Amino acid sequence: MTCYHNTALRPGSAAGSVVPVAGLVPDMPGSKTATFMDIPDVISAGMVWWWWWWLVWWGVAVGGVRGFCPSLCTCTEAITEPTLTCVGVNHTVVPILANPNLRRLNITKNLITSISDSLNFFPLLEVIDLSHNQLSSLEAGSFKAQHDLRELRMAHNNLSVLTVGSLRGLRALNLLDLSHNMLASIPGEVLRDVPQIQVLLIGHNKLYSLPQDTFRGSSALTYLDLCENYFRNVPSAALEVLTDLRVLHLCRNRLTRLESDAFPTDSLMSLSLETNSIDFISDAAFRRLANLRQLNLNDNLLREVPTDALAQLLSLETLLVSRNKLKSLEAGAFRSLSRLSKLEISRCPLLSHLHPGALTHCASLRSLTLSHNPLVQSIPRGFLASLPSLRDLDLRANGLQSLPATEVRWQGLARLDLRSNPIVCNCSLHWLAQLLSASNTTLTAPDLQCDAPDKVRGRYLSRLSASELSCVDRLQIVVGIVAVCVSSVLLLTLSLLLCRYQRRHKRDKLIGRGWPPGPSAPWPPDDNAAATRHIMADDYAYHTYTAVRSVPVTKV
Repeated sequence: MTCYHNTALRPGSAAGSVVPVAGLVPDMPGSKTATFMDIPDVISAGMVWWWWWWLVWWGVAVGGVRGFCPSLCTCTEAITEPTLTCVGVNHTVVPILANPNLRRLNITKNLITSISDSLNFFPLLEVIDLSHNQLSSLEAGSFKAQHDLRELRMAHNNLSVLTVGSLRGLRALNLLDLSHNMLASIPGEVLRDVPQIQVLLIGHNKLYSLPQDTFRGSSALTYLDLCENYFRNVPSAALEVLTDLRVLHLCRNRLTRLESDAFPTDSLMSLSLETNSIDFISDAAFRRLANLRQLNLNDNLLREVPTDALAQLLSLETLLVSRNKLKSLEAGAFRSLSRLSKLEISRCPLLSHLHPGALTHCASLRSLTLSHNPLVQSIPRGFLASLPSLRDLDLRANGLQSLPATEVRWQGLARLDLRSNPIVCNCSLHWLAQLLSASNTTLTAPDLQCDAPDKVRGRYLSRLSASELSCVDRLQIVVGIVAVCVSSVLLLTLSLLLCRYQRRHKRDKLIGRGWPPGPSAPWPPDDNAAATRHIMADDYAYHTYTAVRSVPVTKV
């Protein structure tokens, strides 16, 4: 093993004669480096090694000996938690001359390619951070002296394989970060050396499957991150032994289907399936997840809400289904989700239809995000009416032109966002203008700009007056209605009178009343003339009027 020393010239020695400084690491037996000047030659190098370790530990115990702090590094010599920090200083090896009583070692962003037995000098370490180096492998026994280590971070390296025994000795390890490496597999025996591990981060690797016995012996695991790997199917067989698993991340993989009992972990409370290619979810996929609180299905290929599968999640509180190919939200789409408090349905370019009863069973919903859906042009009456607990409503960047005033108790909201909608600012939104401009409200709502009509385009709704919104006073409306009614009654009365007069006039003409008389009406009789009679002419073409004397019937 290579040892590194701070050296100095002994007074009176020849130039270039190097003597190690007392208190630092001496050479191993058989080395050719000069020995301590006060040690007789008859003492063997092995005795020197033994005495050095004894002095170091005794010195550390009484606080009289401190380790060497490498250049460009920071050392904290606190008795309770000595720390060595060497970040971005281009070290190629682990500095071993530091205080052997170290509790924390941070040597991130360096050029270290191997740790070998370097950490054996620091048996009291509790936290090691080796992230952003160039480690390509871990040899067996690399951490055999770290029995008290709780956190080990080796993210952003070039690890491609974990050999059996590489984690041996880490009996107290709680957190292991192996993310952003090139691991293609994890042997089943590797994690058996860390029985107390609770957090395992192995995202952003090249894993495509996990052996059934991968987590055997690691039943204490509660947090597992498998994001950004090559999984095409959920590793159900490997997950089955994790009876205490609370959080599982399978985001950014290549999953396409969720079959029945895909997650055989009854204790799971948070599940992330974001950014996969899931287009099918079995009705029984979540059957064993009765305790699930959070489900992330963002950025998949779902064409409809998996209503039957979600009905199994009786404890679900947060549901994210944004960036899918949803076309509609049907009635009862979220039935059985009576505890749901947060729902996000955003950036679904095909979503156009909202059934009024889609959220009927979500009485506990407090936060609803329905944004960036350009085909959603209206909120149907009743869609929000069944949400008495709603406090946060995000309707940004839809195709909304108006909003019903009676749909929800808007004054009870804590946050409302309607920006980037083609709002038509008219009298139907006068209530919203008053709400946005009110100073005695707890509502936080960014102002929104009008898109139409042209005379108010680009202006903020809260700054428009009632007249600019084409609204009139209610009294004026009542007076106008009364005037219209009275005018209508008068017109109807005049029409009836006129009609009656015309009918009477025509009747008078037919019976001979009025002047001048009609062509067929008889002339009025002359008082001095004899009685007149109608005499039919021989050609029957017309009647003439003449005075006829009375002739006795016998003569006629």
